[in-house]
Amino acid sequence: MDLELTAEPVMGEAPTLGVAGSWMQQLVLNSTFSSGLTRDKPQWREIDRWAVNLQLTAFSGNANLGQALGTAFPLQTTAHPVGLWLTEAAIERRAAGGELFLKAGVLALNPGFVQAPVLNSYIHSVLNNTLNLETYGLPINPFAAPGAMAHLRLGASSELRVGQFWLEPVNGIASLFGVNPQQPSVGGSLQIVQWNLHDLPGSVSLRRPLLHNQQVIARQLPPPLLQIGAYNTTDPDPNQVVYGLLTLAAPLPLGLDHRLWFGFNQGFDPQNNPNPSFLAGGWLAQGLVPGRPLDVMAVGYGSTSFSQTLTPGLRPEGVLELNYTIPISSQLSIQPVLQWILQPGGSNRAAVVAGGMQVNLSF
Repeated sequence: MDLELTAEPVMGEAPTLGVAGSWMQQLVLNSTFSSGLTRDKPQWREIDRWAVNLQLTAFSGNANLGQALGTAFPLQTTAHPVGLWLTEAAIERRAAGGELFLKAGVLALNPGFVQAPVLNSYIHSVLNNTLNLETYGLPINPFAAPGAMAHLRLGASSELRVGQFWLEPVNGIASLFGVNPQQPSVGGSLQIVQWNLHDLPGSVSLRRPLLHNQQVIARQLPPPLLQIGAYNTTDPDPNQVVYGLLTLAAPLPLGLDHRLWFGFNQGFDPQNNPNPSFLAGGWLAQGLVPGRPLDVMAVGYGSTSFSQTLTPGLRPEGVLELNYTIPISSQLSIQPVLQWILQPGGSNRAAVVAGGMQVNLSF
């Protein structure tokens, strides 16, 4: 069992709209029940591979900072309707070095699909998490839906993931404890497939220890990864979307370790998809500051288009983020952040400038 607290105080200024700020807070309780927790994986029996997961998430604060500043997307990753959410209640069969992983119950698309570890380094909702997928009714955490997924290992370096979700109960599950989901209800189902490739240039060298002043330093950056996927939602609102994300090691002379990443999603049904395309990229650097080998700097940019069928005339909204993660201990980190939101809300207004911090505490 673990408890994770994320707090994000952010303040921004929008020309003609003035200054606004908010504090959003997310508290996540994760619990796993399994006989395999007390045994080493090589000694697992079949029953030890199975586990039951329960996750509850509570949001508090003011989630309306983006609206106050005239942006289309929240400036905080924790900006969701306040209240208590059921975000997972599922049973899984863990691979433990084998070929097949299974999971079923009430669960979200992420982290099983779309999400890549490199995106967790950002605070703005467009850059963090799931390539800013905005198709109506998607069960992206904290939203969840009845569903099932399977991961099949294809050799030592790649895997195929498939999933099926029933979308009609999404709002009902979100409002189970009184939350107002603040999104339209949809029906139908979602089918998703994704291929992951781990054996990319630089992967072998990253398995070696990171040395600094003849001391071993823990790597803070994720390994190289290629994800390519697609999903389809059925009637009454069909949507087809393809997406991809590439994380690469970058041997740069500054600091200790670097990653470059590039991501996109492209939809083919603008009559149902309010944001049919997204393009993003960024750079992560560990140990840039002398004497701070565990600190990580992150720079990212993302641009999201608006459906010219649903909202004609709107320009793409872009976001540029610079942040710096400072680990205080193994349980506590702080992350100052600066953001520039370009063409906010799809308009020709001057950029919104925002700054703040993310505080992460885990137990």
